[in-house]
Amino acid sequence: MQDIITTKTPGTKKGIYLFDNTAMTSCEMLASALHGMLTNPNTFWFELATRINEVNNKDDVREYLQELTGTAHRVLNTSNFQTEIHQFYLDLITIGTAIMTRKNSDEYVVHFQTRHIASCVIVEDKLGRVCELTYCEKLEANQILEEFGEENLGTTDLDGLIATNEQLVKDKFGDQVLAAYKDHATTKFEVLHTVYKNDLLKERGLNYVSEYVLKSGKDNKSLRVGGFRKFPYLVARWVKASGEKYGRSPAMTALPEAKSVNQMVKAVIKAAQKVVDPPTQGPDDGFLRPLKTAPGSHHYYRAGTPDRIEAIFKDINPRIGFELIRDRQEQIKKAFYVDRLNLAVGDRATTVEVNQRIEEQLRFLSPMLGRQRFEVLIPLIDGLIDDMIDFDGGTGELMGTPPPELLDLELSVQYTSPIARAQIVTEGQNMVRALEASGQFLQLDPTAADVIDSTEAIRINWRNYGAPQKALRSNKALEDIRSAREQAQAAALQQQEEMVQTEQVSKLAPVMK
Repeated sequence: MQDIITTKTPGTKKGIYLFDNTAMTSCEMLASALHGMLTNPNTFWFELATRINEVNNKDDVREYLQELTGTAHRVLNTSNFQTEIHQFYLDLITIGTAIMTRKNSDEYVVHFQTRHIASCVIVEDKLGRVCELTYCEKLEANQILEEFGEENLGTTDLDGLIATNEQLVKDKFGDQVLAAYKDHATTKFEVLHTVYKNDLLKERGLNYVSEYVLKSGKDNKSLRVGGFRKFPYLVARWVKASGEKYGRSPAMTALPEAKSVNQMVKAVIKAAQKVVDPPTQGPDDGFLRPLKTAPGSHHYYRAGTPDRIEAIFKDINPRIGFELIRDRQEQIKKAFYVDRLNLAVGDRATTVEVNQRIEEQLRFLSPMLGRQRFEVLIPLIDGLIDDMIDFDGGTGELMGTPPPELLDLELSVQYTSPIARAQIVTEGQNMVRALEASGQFLQLDPTAADVIDSTEAIRINWRNYGAPQKALRSNKALEDIRSAREQAQAAALQQQEEMVQTEQVSKLAPVMK
């Protein structure tokens, strides 16, 4: 957090005055928990759907959307998303505001990069949503020319162009960048990237304007102007006070305790050093110096003087501060919700009890993470689908062939992480409780079971638990099976009636004779 208000030399050692790492380990644990509960690479943590339930319930639509959801998960997992999102969570927990950019990639469809808040300025709209962001990046002269040279100079042969037309390079990038490039200097220049909402590119279907500006001397040079359909930055705030744009974090809550524990541990270490290697006292003229403190050392002293060297502090007990330190450390862990993340289960707990306690913990954490759902996760998947459409280019390689019902509909994101699933599972549990409570009535009147649509109940539970749609039969296949079963039952009943009639005729034949 000190990097926001101060500038340090790259590679400077950090933590040299740190004596207790409880806050750091708790922060790492919470970040890892968020990664596992929100964006676990080994589970499907989101689903794609439409805003019309009747369309979502169609078998071909649901199967296509599940396949598209699997493709989107694979695109994320093959990119650098999982590495960048962990740093994103660390910034969110420590600083309170985390920023990550999303860019198109010719190789991996999409590329992510976490940005430090010290280099960014955000602007909110009237609804409190981030609608504008400016990021300052420091680049060397060769990096600037390689990144923006072709579109500003019309060629990739920079050395040849400089040899023939230096004035063009000066006009586009300025004297300082040209001089630094020719001298192979490592001087860095500030390049500002601003994304803001504007109607300038509305006719091209772009809702946001993107502009790169080089700060060179007194004049600013425009390097690139483009646009985006979706906002390319993900900005998350852990919590936000009224009237503020930037977030507040659990680390800010734990900061007083962390500082106190650090000083306590430092004092205890000093006390322990005094016990192990205490300061000593002795007569000023009794011993021949220098004094030796190594094991097995031998000293000489004059006759008639005290014959010993004794410690100055004899009653130091470093263990006195341990209880205070442990109490402060527990407060730090509570600030980072470590007490909620650790599952306290007895040795004889059943599987049902363990699952119930896990779901209770997830439901406890869900209110805190509601903001992340709307500020990060949903915009992330919206932008990802947009990038997949651009990368696909109508070939159907990524997006496939959608059913006709989806051609004019907009897809929405349904968040299905373990936390969201813990809330949805309650619906299935309520269904089981309702059936248990209705058991006595069904015993009195078994025909009352006709009011329950068991097929629809199974489909609801299937959706709530996120089971694959392919494992369920379609409505048409189910109708065919039931129709075949009814026909088989009717044929068997008819055959049985014919057998009975034949048996009766065979018994009556002798009598008739």
